[in-house]
Amino acid sequence: MLARETQQPERFPGRPGRRALAAVVAVVLLALLALSTGSAAAAPNDVGPDRVYFPQTGHYLAYGFLDYWHHHGDVAIFGYPISEELTENGMTVQYFERAVFEYHPNAPAGWKVQLQRLGAEQTAGRVNETAFKPIVAADDASTTFYPQTGHTLAFGFRAYWQDHGGLAVFGYPISQEFTENGLTVQYFERARFEYHPNNPPGWQVLLGRLGATAARQADVNTARLAQTSSVAAYDPGLWTTPAPPSPPAPSVSVPAGAPTSLAKWVEVNLSTQYLRAWEYSTPVFGTYVSTGIPGLETPTGTFHIYEKLRYDDMAGGSGASAYYLPDVPYVMYFYEAYALHGTYWHHNFGTPMSHGCVNLPTDAAGWVYDWAPLGTTVWIHY
Repeated sequence: MLARETQQPERFPGRPGRRALAAVVAVVLLALLALSTGSAAAAPNDVGPDRVYFPQTGHYLAYGFLDYWHHHGDVAIFGYPISEELTENGMTVQYFERAVFEYHPNAPAGWKVQLQRLGAEQTAGRVNETAFKPIVAADDASTTFYPQTGHTLAFGFRAYWQDHGGLAVFGYPISQEFTENGLTVQYFERARFEYHPNNPPGWQVLLGRLGATAARQADVNTARLAQTSSVAAYDPGLWTTPAPPSPPAPSVSVPAGAPTSLAKWVEVNLSTQYLRAWEYSTPVFGTYVSTGIPGLETPTGTFHIYEKLRYDDMAGGSGASAYYLPDVPYVMYFYEAYALHGTYWHHNFGTPMSHGCVNLPTDAAGWVYDWAPLGTTVWIHY
C-alpha cells in the first residue's frame, strides 16, 4: 500500500470519522449490535466453543444449531435464541427472534439445519392481497424476477438477499415490496425484510421478528435459564481462525552488498517477499511480507526510517481504486510516503499486494517497530 498522501489523513467527503459512526450505530442499534460482529457470515474454517449462553435472552445454543447460526449471519440475521432446543412433530427445533431452526438428520451435508418457512406460514391468509398476488415481469439491471413464486426482488432488498445468504437462508420472495405498519417490507418464504431509512448504512435493511411471533403462536416456553459456570457467555471473540501453515523461510545467507557494518539494519527482498532484521551479519528476525504490485512497485535502494507512528490513517488512489485505512499499526516511514507497517486487511503475505509500502503481519510489524530505532537502515533489493 502506498501510504499517506498528506501528513493529515485524507477522508472521503461527507464521511463521518469511524468513531463518530460507531457512536451513531451504538445509539440506533444498541440491542441488535451488543455482541454481534455485523458480518454476513463468519469464516467457515474458524474454531470455537460447542455451546454458549446468551444473557440477553437467558438461553443456550449448541453444536449444529450454533454452528449454523454463527456461520450464516448470527444476531443480525436470526436474532438471539428465545428457547432451548425442543421437539415438535418428531423434529428437533429451536426458536430465535427472527427464525426457527429445524434439524433434518437425514438431509445431505450442508442442509441438515434448515429454517422454517415462517414468512409463508405467517402470510398464508394474505394470498389475495395485492402485494402477494403473482405477477409477470422481466429482469433488468436493478430487478430479478423469480417465476417460481411470481415476484420480483430489486435494489436494496435484492442486494441484502444476495449478500446475506440468498435462497438457502431466506427462500424466494413471496410478495412485492409494500408498506406495512409504516415500513417498506417484503416477505420471503422464511423471512420478512424491513427498510429502516434512518439507520446507518449497512443497517437499513433489518429482518422482522417472525421467530418471536411463531413462539407466541405456538405457546413455546421462553422462560430464561440460569447460566452454568462451565458455559461461556456468547462473544464473537470466542472464535478464532487458525493461521495457515507458513511456507519455509528462504535460506539465510548474507546478501552481496549488504550493510553488514551496521549494528541494526532491515532487509526487504522483493524476489522472495521476505523481510529480515539483521544485527551486523546475524539475522535476528524474519517474516514474509507483501510489497508493491506491478505498476506500484516498492522502491529499491538504501533508506532510513525517518518517522515512527504507533498508528496512522492512510489514504490514496482515486475513483474505484481509492482507499482509506484508519489506524494502520506500527508505521515506519523510510522514503517519502512509503513505510513498513502492520496490515489488518489481508493475510496473503508472500505475495505482492500493496501500493508500494511493505505490508507486514501486525505482530511482526510490532516486533520490528520495537526493535528498530529512528534512523535504522532499510535496504530493499531483488
